[in-house]
Amino acid sequence: MEHAKTGRPFISIGELLVECIPVEPTLRICEEGAILKTASGSCGIVACAYARLGGGAAFFGKVGRDGLSDFVYGALKREGVDVSHIVISDEGQIGLSFVEYLENGRNFQYYRKNSVGSRLSPADIDESFIAGAAAIHYAGMLLEVSPEMRAACQECVRIAREHGVLVSFDPNIRKEVMSSGEARDRLLEAIRSADIIAPTLDEARFITGLDDPHDILRELHAWGPRVIALTRDADGAIVSDGKQVVTAAGIDVPAIDPTGAGDTFAAALAYCVLHGYDLERTALFCNCAGSLAVTKQGSIGRALPSRAEVEALMFRPF
Repeated sequence: MEHAKTGRPFISIGELLVECIPVEPTLRICEEGAILKTASGSCGIVACAYARLGGGAAFFGKVGRDGLSDFVYGALKREGVDVSHIVISDEGQIGLSFVEYLENGRNFQYYRKNSVGSRLSPADIDESFIAGAAAIHYAGMLLEVSPEMRAACQECVRIAREHGVLVSFDPNIRKEVMSSGEARDRLLEAIRSADIIAPTLDEARFITGLDDPHDILRELHAWGPRVIALTRDADGAIVSDGKQVVTAAGIDVPAIDPTGAGDTFAAALAYCVLHGYDLERTALFCNCAGSLAVTKQGSIGRALPSRAEVEALMFRPF
């Protein structure tokens, strides 16, 4: 599975957003108060996290010519992500998301209908770019953003499979969006077409209808993925390659903001697979990377850990 030495990029595919997070954690979306403007979008975070770990990352998506698109485009470029295949379009403006922190978790409000990012289509794909990757990554939510985005993701997967490119997939389930039978079928087909997946344990239970993690892993491996990580928030993760299962315990870190933790974990998992790490090292590395992402506010340009920071935490006495 060693692909890193070839110099081929890890390509993350998706929609970039501007995310507005409250400066004061108790601030609600409906209230007046200061907010922090941050570059975001799940797959954009994955690309930046992979680059921060020292890998060659690229992003494929679409932005507008508005100032907020420039802001996010510049943020990815500063993080070391190859932005040469981001399509700059006159079709609209970049989408927005607002977040508030509630006692039972986070609540998001999206303003992305007809956003320029949602208009990514198969016509935008450079087949040689996808075919020349070490791996591609995308998220389940993209399959429901728009018919164009869905078709673009599915075409990228087809090209990747045809050319032996690894496919990393984050189910990233929003139950309110994926409640229909058609959406669920698309999600299951995406899992079957993936080599690497990193659902949360709750997502994996929703997908399979099973409860026990080991039963879930057996079921998901039977569908096709070779490397599976079940993330468990503060309780760590369970990682399997179909032959071995490794459990990484939770790490005690000061939790400031969970934004991007799952995306950082997914990026770290792909990084480990592409760099030939054994499963025990993979589980610890990914767990440390995801844990560090929660220790600062925001994500891109603010909270994503470097490989040196991850390795320092790996060797810290727990």
